[in-house]
Amino acid sequence: MVRWISLFLLLISLSAEAKRFIVHHRAKNERGRAGSFALTTEKRSIITGASEAAVKSLFSNEEVVSIEEDIILEATLEPGDVGSGDTFYNQQWHYFETSGIELPSAWDITTGSQDIVVAIVDTGMTNHPDLQSKVIPGADLVSESAMAGDGDGRDNDATDEGDWITFSDSCFQGMNKDSSWHGTHVAGTVAAHSDNGIGVTGVSWNSKILPVRVLGKCGGYLSDIADGVRWAAGGSVAGVTNNQNPADVINLSLGGRGNCTTTMQSAIDFAVSQGAVVVVASGNDDQNLDFSSYVPANCRNVINVGASNRSSNRSYFSNYGSSVDIMAPGGDFSASVFSTSNDGTTVANRASYRGMSGTSMAAPHVAGVVALIKSVAPNLFPAQIENIIKESAKFVNCDESNGCGAGMIDAYSAIRLAEITVPDGSFQGTEPINPTPDTPGAQRLIASDDGGGMCGSVAFVDGGKPPKGGLGAFVLSLVLGLTLSLVQKATQRKF
Repeated sequence: MVRWISLFLLLISLSAEAKRFIVHHRAKNERGRAGSFALTTEKRSIITGASEAAVKSLFSNEEVVSIEEDIILEATLEPGDVGSGDTFYNQQWHYFETSGIELPSAWDITTGSQDIVVAIVDTGMTNHPDLQSKVIPGADLVSESAMAGDGDGRDNDATDEGDWITFSDSCFQGMNKDSSWHGTHVAGTVAAHSDNGIGVTGVSWNSKILPVRVLGKCGGYLSDIADGVRWAAGGSVAGVTNNQNPADVINLSLGGRGNCTTTMQSAIDFAVSQGAVVVVASGNDDQNLDFSSYVPANCRNVINVGASNRSSNRSYFSNYGSSVDIMAPGGDFSASVFSTSNDGTTVANRASYRGMSGTSMAAPHVAGVVALIKSVAPNLFPAQIENIIKESAKFVNCDESNGCGAGMIDAYSAIRLAEITVPDGSFQGTEPINPTPDTPGAQRLIASDDGGGMCGSVAFVDGGKPPKGGLGAFVLSLVLGLTLSLVQKATQRKF
């Protein structure tokens, strides 16, 4: 005993670093109650304030079995641990439950960076306290004034003017629809303020939001959407001043049936060449994308996202197939994705929160995780980030063979893998199987059942012969990648 006391005192006197170590001592075997031999109660001691070199010298004593550093562990970071929490965080099952994307563990590493910009190419933005100071100057690329609802064409005001539908609108299909505030909902999932005492939590707490309005009443023209992607990445387009904050991530929670066109593919390729990661929704038609086309999900150089539900199954509405890269929570009737919104039925009124479901809701989870990855590894190339997301994915139930990509996105594992990945511009990721751009397709007219104002008429021209009637008689229009909105008005908080 005297020998051990003197040894401990010697180690403390040699201290060079303020560390703690656990010393395991040899224990004698004793016969247990069942007659077998078992180790006695573990014998160990704690040494504080000793240098590693001094502690290693303990191995010269035959009674020392092993030594390990007594490190400090912390509670997994969630809203409320370091701030005032978020009112509706407990409803965001898609972050922390088994069917979620492992965000609490990821937040132990990073909650995002203010240097990372995520473009929300969508319906624009409304004022919301959970997004204040997160939104940087954007643009309105809606070129048709009747769709824009603001009385003019393109400008640098990305305000969501509402996309409600009445009988007087060209895409009216027998039922009035309220405004969706879709872009505001998507933005909240990506980067809503966290630990501010109200509302919801964003995937990447500190990232900036770049609103790019390309959708209005009845959808958006493909040319406007492609220009929105190009502008978000720093390219010049007609009608607006250049973007001073090129996006690191571009989220496209929109789409429609058809082949990837040269116009769209060119815009995406430009964005990727500038270092932006393009994330798109797979669509909500419950279709196998190996046999049906959905643009821009079938374009090259994108991360194509399908939707899963609270049971870790593919959401019943989500498209699937070999071109899907990854799954993320999109909800369904049993549980929706809760995020920022507005309670105005036509024009914007008071800020609120509500649940919505669709691949539109799945995509911003992935965009947010990409923002977290770029926060710890800003020099990685888009193809590398896509590969990291696939390689680090976790299990998701999917009954279609190879129909749900690599599985469910795992934020924690993706960030860990990114931290040890060396930037490599020559890395080539796998591309989806998709039709050649501009390949003529059958003329189709589809409609979505989203809870917003978009009626979803999408006309695809075959052989240069447009279908009769409405806005679709002239050009291809795209609609939101959203077929189901679950509005939880009973739980809305208004400001």
